[in-house]
Amino acid sequence: MATMIDSDKIDTFKVLMGLADDPSLSHRLQFLCANMLICAMIYLTLRLTKLGDRAWYLTVYSSGVATSFGIYFMQQVYLNGVYNTMTTETEWSTYACIFFMAYCAMDLVIGSYEYDEAIDYKDGWVHHFFFIALLLWLLASGLTSLFAIALIEEVPTVILALARVSMSPKTPFAFGLSFFLLRICYHCYITYAVIEYSTVAFVIGVILLRSHVKWFHRWLASHLKKKGRMPMSVKVAIFAALIVIQTLGHGFAVYRMVVKNYLVAASGAVVVHLVIFLYFSAKMIMVIQDVYTKNFIMDAIGKKKVIYNISWEDPRVDHQVLKVGPEDVVLTISSAGCNVLDYMLEGPKELVAVDFNQAQLCVLELKILCIKYLQWEQFWQIWSRSNYPLFKEVWPTLRKHASKRCQEFWDDNGDLIRDNFMFAGTSGLMAKILSFPAGFIGLTDYMRKNTGNPYKGSIIFNFIVKFLSSSAWIPLGKWLAPLGGVPEKQLNLVMKTPGSCEIFAAKIGEIFEKIMWEKDNYFYYAYVAGRWDEHCCPRYMEKKNFKTLQQRVGQITLFHGSVCDAVTAMPQKCGNKFTVYSLLDSMDWMPESMVSHQMGTITDEKYFDREKGRIFWRSFATGDRAHSPVLAQLNPCMLPDTKYPDRVGWYLTQLWTPKLDKNFNSKNLLIEEKPSVIKQSFKGDLQVMFTMATYGISTSKKDAKDFYKSQAKVYDGFREALLPDRDNLLLYVVPWTTSPKTWVSVGCGTARDIEYVVEHIKQNNTKLVKECGLSDLVTFVEGDINKKDVQAKLPPMGSIDLVTCSYCLTMIPTWKVAAKTMVDMLKPGGHLAIIDFTAKENCYNRLDQA
Repeated sequence: MATMIDSDKIDTFKVLMGLADDPSLSHRLQFLCANMLICAMIYLTLRLTKLGDRAWYLTVYSSGVATSFGIYFMQQVYLNGVYNTMTTETEWSTYACIFFMAYCAMDLVIGSYEYDEAIDYKDGWVHHFFFIALLLWLLASGLTSLFAIALIEEVPTVILALARVSMSPKTPFAFGLSFFLLRICYHCYITYAVIEYSTVAFVIGVILLRSHVKWFHRWLASHLKKKGRMPMSVKVAIFAALIVIQTLGHGFAVYRMVVKNYLVAASGAVVVHLVIFLYFSAKMIMVIQDVYTKNFIMDAIGKKKVIYNISWEDPRVDHQVLKVGPEDVVLTISSAGCNVLDYMLEGPKELVAVDFNQAQLCVLELKILCIKYLQWEQFWQIWSRSNYPLFKEVWPTLRKHASKRCQEFWDDNGDLIRDNFMFAGTSGLMAKILSFPAGFIGLTDYMRKNTGNPYKGSIIFNFIVKFLSSSAWIPLGKWLAPLGGVPEKQLNLVMKTPGSCEIFAAKIGEIFEKIMWEKDNYFYYAYVAGRWDEHCCPRYMEKKNFKTLQQRVGQITLFHGSVCDAVTAMPQKCGNKFTVYSLLDSMDWMPESMVSHQMGTITDEKYFDREKGRIFWRSFATGDRAHSPVLAQLNPCMLPDTKYPDRVGWYLTQLWTPKLDKNFNSKNLLIEEKPSVIKQSFKGDLQVMFTMATYGISTSKKDAKDFYKSQAKVYDGFREALLPDRDNLLLYVVPWTTSPKTWVSVGCGTARDIEYVVEHIKQNNTKLVKECGLSDLVTFVEGDINKKDVQAKLPPMGSIDLVTCSYCLTMIPTWKVAAKTMVDMLKPGGHLAIIDFTAKENCYNRLDQA
């Protein structure tokens, strides 16, 4: 039997391989096949050793060989120059391209069977097919030398792959440094060097540079969070210097290229290259900015640096609501100690001041020592006027009574007072920066007059107020937030709800137009005037309250650690349970898991007096409820600004729980679930998409059961990313604090939902109507929830504690009837939890805020 072969197809392949007239085509094909075979043999050999992560076996091999090629071609660059090397096609450069094609192909083939979960869509299939297509184009165009001189960029991959194969969970610092030098600096250099040779190659180089910058950003952000021998500030300084050098180098490359090629004509090309330079310069600056904003708090804690020089929470509101008295045992966050000392004027039995930052505790301890052992005039001079000579004079005496932690801190940080404590710390940095322009326009002198009237004496100031009253400035907030000691995640709460940016901007406008000028607003007075005066200062600074404080500061206990650590340690001397928690705004930047753990711990009856206990906190979030579903389970009350005016002004909600429900089960907030992660595979995705496509165009009768049956095994993997927040719904939105005993899950599907909360179900003995493998607790019912015969199989209507519906309601044609049925199932006080493909009011408007 004869087989006809289309000669056009052979010619096309020859062209793609760059070998149309090359008699050694068979040798090149043999080289491709041989390398594919070698890849398979290398993988199988390393698999027998059972070393580390097998998904990196081929990467170790390919990056090692590619680096060897890269070293050879770097030698050619040294001997012959960049231009001559990249314009000279050689057998070695062709072999390098064919070798890398073989690796990409075999990594996908072997990976599909051996480590499918490690080959994701973007960094696996798209990446490898992109390079296969790119290499085919280079072969066809006779430009393989361009790829060859870039192979030295594989050095970082060698470092990372060796770490993964050796089972090291860390990404080495050498990887990041080499990645920056080769994948960004060197890549930028050769991208501009190639422009005279190939515009297409230049465009591809720019696209790859963008990916390299993104990967570097991701690595640097994760690397700086990890502890190491090198301080984070040193690492940031190193990379900041490198980024500045790279940006200058990029600018010089653009300048030289523009002067050489476009000085007279092609002004459009000049604009394009200028835009490219500005784009990458901004990207590199944002790398450092983003890393700093995400890590400045932990960096300050690690280096024992002051963040807050003033407590930016108005204690007047606390006292109006909590009415602290002699029977109360209070726990609050220390911050700068202002509110701690203000609370003591209310006369609680005892107060525990907790802080994770030792520097903040040292600030409070020094204030307590000054109150105990100095006269009011001395106390006033140090803390309102930053009298450094006086501090140096009295510190040796105070030091004798200080803790070792406090001694060491103030021995090294007296400059905080020397340079004006009102401008100390991260939050005071903003005031320090603005102090010069404030003095220049007369704002400082006007504030010290304390007239109580808004400042109107400057066109510049009036313009700034109008600008801040609009929401246009809020995107800049992530850059400015650290200067005010505000974590970026907290600021994202403002941007989370549609319309909240305008509300927040209006609040900021009100601060500048009214709130900051009130005669007793010592918060803004300190930052603008650079001091406190007797007519405008915190209550604990007033002379009339000094003796009271001297009598009561002995009832303050300082605790270094988290709120949970402090509560479980029970450091209070009186031995009584806590009756008041004042948590400031600390929960704004916590993930739900941390909020859940904290609330579950501090509301435990072992530590918290359920009869007298009150909980108070603030938030940047807008709305008529708590921003966290866990906090919502405390049934908090919102405090209206009209009744409880706040002199700080920027908190959009103030909440408190006057008394917990007697059935509040705090232990359920502490249940730990085993991680339930399903990774999607490209092969599984293709299977599901094929099923969906064929089902959609099929003319036969539609059968939903048959449709889902054919894709059941890969259903969860495909939809894991498409059905977000199911874990949050089940873990945190569902009110486990009510200990639900009966649960109906409508549209249970593959029972994926239950995998998030198996331990919750077991510990609460919850009877679940759904199939999940817990045969003693689960009943599976198949059918239409709106039909009477199906409802008859369920628990009686009006008797169910919890009904959930996860991404199902919008798929029910008669969804309104189904929703009513679900509500009718609930007993009085029961809960209905729904998540679906609908826009929610509290949603991020950018993915990078999530």
